[in-house]
Order: sequence, then structure tokens, then C-alpha cells
Amino acid sequence: MLKKTSAYLIGLIPLALVAGPFVAELFLFIIFIIFLFCLIKEKNFKIFNNQILKAFLVFWLYIVSLSFFSTDFFISFKSSFFYFRFGVYTLAIIYFLSVDDNFLNIIYSLLKITLLFVIIDSIIQVFFGVDIFGLKTNNQDLMRVSGPFGDKFILGSFLQKILPVYIYLVLKNFKFTKKIKVLDIIILIFSLVIIYRSGDRAAFGLIMLFSFIFFLINKPLRKKMLIIAFFTLFLSTLFTLQNPKIYQRYFVDTIGQFKGQYYEPFLADDISETKLNFMFFSFIHQTHYSTALRMFIDKPLFGHGVKMFRFDCKKFEYIPSQNLPKNSGTYQKSYGCSTHPHNTYFQLLSETGIVGFAFVFFLFVYITLKLVNIIKLKEQKLYPEGALIIGIFINLWPIIPTGNFFNNWLSIMYFLPIAYYIYEKNSNLNTKIVKIIK
Repeated sequence: MLKKTSAYLIGLIPLALVAGPFVAELFLFIIFIIFLFCLIKEKNFKIFNNQILKAFLVFWLYIVSLSFFSTDFFISFKSSFFYFRFGVYTLAIIYFLSVDDNFLNIIYSLLKITLLFVIIDSIIQVFFGVDIFGLKTNNQDLMRVSGPFGDKFILGSFLQKILPVYIYLVLKNFKFTKKIKVLDIIILIFSLVIIYRSGDRAAFGLIMLFSFIFFLINKPLRKKMLIIAFFTLFLSTLFTLQNPKIYQRYFVDTIGQFKGQYYEPFLADDISETKLNFMFFSFIHQTHYSTALRMFIDKPLFGHGVKMFRFDCKKFEYIPSQNLPKNSGTYQKSYGCSTHPHNTYFQLLSETGIVGFAFVFFLFVYITLKLVNIIKLKEQKLYPEGALIIGIFINLWPIIPTGNFFNNWLSIMYFLPIAYYIYEKNSNLNTKIVKIIK
């Protein structure tokens, strides 16, 4: 009963994230207690024998130690110490899925319900201006929709991070039933359309990258994928015609940004002086990266400590030069300073130094090599785990704006495909062992 409860809670975690961080944290705590109880009762500690999880343990001990040298010990220690819960969350998923294969079906069904809810809620907001809870988006012209997330524009990112896991579960089901349900195809189409309609350019770009790589490695599904692509393009075009400002955001503004033409008005003087004619990121983002880089250069080995960017970015020596008025020893307003630098790798460099950066970067390299090996394979077969590998790959993609790496919402999203990937890897290994024994 306890194990089944955990399976339901694991499946409901994405829906809990929609409700807010408190509900998700509560679910994590309950899963942790049940997992600990089962582990002690059964004395099954083989689950800890995994290279990725061992690396996570070292990373966790490292970031905890950094808090003793940070600007604010309490904030840094609290954030770094309790980061272990995401490792436990990963272990719990692997463990509970390993003890009962039927748990995958439970999680698959719950994730389907979550996606259906988010899709329907977002579509209602598109056409009526408010979602089913009466929540409005911050954009009065509805150029960007947020669905059940209210004033936070994380709808696109949420779906982009959830979809790889859902596709993995769909393919696992397909391997047994030899059928992909019509409802699954509809969910996939509308998920892609809603990511586009959310106005999240980074999420849309990443899901397009995912789709392209997924198309390469899953040859038996290419016809179905082309059908999904056609209807996605058709519906996205209709949504664009419904609100032409979407076209402006994706095409006009993006091209203008690359040419150095699209900036906040109050930064115009600074920009003309720096003579920028190309920008991959927005000016605001690039000033954050500049600040993070200066902080890293100052403390390159170990950084400033977890969540210390928000404090140390205010220091004069880290302020980007374009924010400094002429002939003055003070700075105007730092557009390169906030709670985090809005990029995973710049945050790791500034807060954990080159050592902390190396842990995540090598994970990215490891996953990239795994992905390259799958692409090279000439076998005409399905790779459910391929969806997870690509999902981890795009989550760790270096050149995109991101949220706070140590935030609970983002961390749960990061660890979700990793947990299923390790489970899949262990399952394949166990299958091979059984065959050898037989």
C-alpha cells in the first residue's frame, strides 16, 4: 500500500508543481519518508550503486562545504544542505519503479491527466483571457499565455521539460501494445502548440531541437511524427493568425535582437556607446552573464557559494561597465544583478566555481556522447530511453536563459528525466543478466 501511494505521489509531482512549490515539497517529503521506511525494512541498498548518483553525492557535499565561506552562511547552507532531497527523489523513483512494473502505468496515466489539464486550461485562457481559475496572464494583449501558472511565464518551460518523460512512457506502452493511442497523439500535438503559444522562445527552440533529434533516432515512428508535425504547424499558424503579435515576438523581435536593434529604451545610450550590432541574448541577460563572469574570475576555483549571486552581484567590482556613468565612482542601476544570472552554467561558475561547474558540464558531455552513440546506430528499432537522453540533453543545453539552478521547481524538472533514465539503464542491465543466467 505504501509503495503504491508513493507511485501515485511520484506521478502527481508535475501536477503539484502547477499548484505551487509547497505542494510539491510536501509530496517530496512523504515520498522520502516512505522510501526510507521501505529501504530500512527490506535492507536493499544496492540502489545506491550508480555512478551518476555517486557523482551527485560528491557534488552535494561540495556545495554544502562552500556555504562556510559564503557571504551569507545561513541562506547558502540551507539551500545547499537540503539539495540532497532531489537525489533522494531520484533514488525513490528508481526504487519504486523497480519493485513493481505496473507503477509505470500509474505514472503514465497521471502524467496524461496533468498534460490534459494544462492544455485545456491554457486554451481557455487564449480565447477568454482568463483560465478556469480566473487567472490572467501579465500580457494584456495575450501575446504570451501562462495558463495555470498565472503571472509566471513558465508554461512553455514546464511542458518542454515534461514532454520527454511523457514520450518515454508512451513508447514503453507502445512496446507492449504495439499501438500509440489517438489521445496520446492529440496530447503531443497540443503540447507542442501550447509551447509555441506560450511565447517562450527558449522552450520552443529546445523542443524543436528535441523533435529533430528524436526524428533521427526513431525511424519506425517517422510517419507518425510527420503527421504530428503537420497538425502542429497547422494549429500554430491558426494561433498566429488569431494574434499576429506572436509572429512579431518569434520573428521580428528575435531578428531585431540578433541585429542589436531590440532593447529597452532606458538602455539606448549605453548601447549606442558600446556599438553593439549583434546579440544572441537580450541586453539584460548579457549584463547578468557579464556580472557572473566577473564574479567567477574573482573566485574561479570555488565560487561565492550557493545562492550568493543575489548578494555579491551588488558589489561595485562586479557591475558591468555599461552600467557605470561617466566620470563617477558609483554605479547607476545594475541591470546585471538579480537573484540569479539566468543561465545554469554562469550561475554554477559564479556560485560554485570551476569545480561545481565541472560536475554539471561533464554530465552534459556524458549525455551528449550517449546521444551520439544512439544516433550512430543503424538498427530499425524504438529507443524509449532515447527520449529521456534527449530530454536531459536539452535541459542542460548551455546557451539558453534558465531559472535558478537551485530552485526546487527547476531542480525537480532537471532530475525527473535523469531518474527514469537510470531506472531504464538498470532495467536493461537486469534483463541482460537474466538472459545470461538462463
